[in-house]
Amino acid sequence: MLHTIENKNLICFIRSVGAEVRSLKNKETQEEYIWQIDNTVWGSSAPVLFPAIGNLKFNKVTYKGKEYAMPKHGIIRNNKDLCFEQLAGSKCAFTLTSSETTKKQYPFDFSFNVIYELIDKSLVVTYIIENKDTVSMPFACGGHIAYGCSLDSNTKLSDYVIEFPSSVVLESKTIGASGLLTNNIRPVETNNGILSLSDTLFNEDALVFANINFEWVRLRKQKELKGVKVIFKDYPHLAIWSKPKADYVCIEPWLGLPDMEDESIDLSEKTTYKTIEPNSKFSITIITEIE
Repeated sequence: MLHTIENKNLICFIRSVGAEVRSLKNKETQEEYIWQIDNTVWGSSAPVLFPAIGNLKFNKVTYKGKEYAMPKHGIIRNNKDLCFEQLAGSKCAFTLTSSETTKKQYPFDFSFNVIYELIDKSLVVTYIIENKDTVSMPFACGGHIAYGCSLDSNTKLSDYVIEFPSSVVLESKTIGASGLLTNNIRPVETNNGILSLSDTLFNEDALVFANINFEWVRLRKQKELKGVKVIFKDYPHLAIWSKPKADYVCIEPWLGLPDMEDESIDLSEKTTYKTIEPNSKFSITIITEIE
């Protein structure tokens, strides 16, 4: 089922399963900003990542000596048990509360909320995580929205760029054949803060930038000044990814990183995860601004 939020500028459709954004359109021009799924390429458009990001070593985590199976990107993606609430015409929320089912994968009492709101020409996505347990709760979370890049005989992926706020020196962590992060670092070439896209840029999987010092990037055509600006204040990491030669680019602010090949699978030893103390809440936001 698709749920709808809209304002005078934008209309957004969100799938009930996984709280996944399926469409974000300009109401006046009908321009679509979210990649429209082609299952022969990739079967998602905007997975919600919690409490893990990327592949898990051995597809599991441990905590206090017990093992818990954990799927790639965590337990929200493809989850049919989210509760939906329409908060206003332009705002809605999806909630997952811990249960016997979730505790087979993640051993804590928690509440996870993702709130979608259209404000002017922006989609504001807010994650609210509450620790309802009696112990500290480690977690990762983040976004994975695929923004469409319209391609035709006259427009190639190389006509698009990712713009950074200023000139940056980019070094990407690399993902090995295991699907886990390695200790190898890949330099990524930019020109005055501009990363040019190409059919081969993602041949080695995602670009994973750790410990970033910027709070937004812009996806736009090379010869245009405006596009889609993604704002992610307080996120320490950013991934950029696409299937090679596909007509989309995922811009993924991350709080936490995927597992390293040589990393412990114990939740309490995951150094990039955030920890919430008992009876506490944490919130963080991603904004997609249509310029």
